Amino acid sequence: MSFFPAGFDPRAPAARVLRLANLSTPDGDFGFIVGTEGRFTDVTGKAWVGSTLITAGDTEMSLNGTAPSGSVTLSFLQDPDAPDLVAQVRALGPDYVAGRAITFWIQPFTTLEEMYVPVFAPCLYATRVMRKISLTASGAQDRAISLSFEGPFEFRKGARRRIYNTTDHGQLLGAANPSLTYIPTDNRRDEKIWG
Repeated sequence: MSFFPAGFDPRAPAARVLRLANLSTPDGDFGFIVGTEGRFTDVTGKAWVGSTLITAGDTEMSLNGTAPSGSVTLSFLQDPDAPDLVAQVRALGPDYVAGRAITFWIQPFTTLEEMYVPVFAPCLYATRVMRKISLTASGAQDRAISLSFEGPFEFRKGARRRIYNTTDHGQLLGAANPSLTYIPTDNRRDEKIWG
């Protein structure tokens, strides 16, 4: 069974994907295209809006007793004549997104024309829990709104090694999955191979 839908060949010379993020809020679901400009409507009719002002940080591994969280940031210059976006977000309160889901999707394409008339539905590859919204102001108009969410090693803060196990994989998929049961966990060899 492939992660991608039937009919899509990820090894094709012209395979393309869009990275999508969906925020579940009390006011509804909002879909974003990560790292690129534009507007995209998928086969279900859901609209995804993209901007290069939206960035997603790299997912860090659990190391030295820490479990780093992930983040999505919107950085922008506040137009003095426009409504204050930071004040609007602050008015929503600190618990607006806490404990709600953020989902990450891959939208596959085989041709450029499929960007306008998609054939395949987006593929869910991760579900995380949102934690909080942070607001940053620098100078007169430089602003940033960051949304933090749990990392993949949220429940393994004391992990001593970088091994993605069945528990982590089950949390990623939302169901138990024994596929990583026999993954090697130690590269130490007690017996000499040579001599």
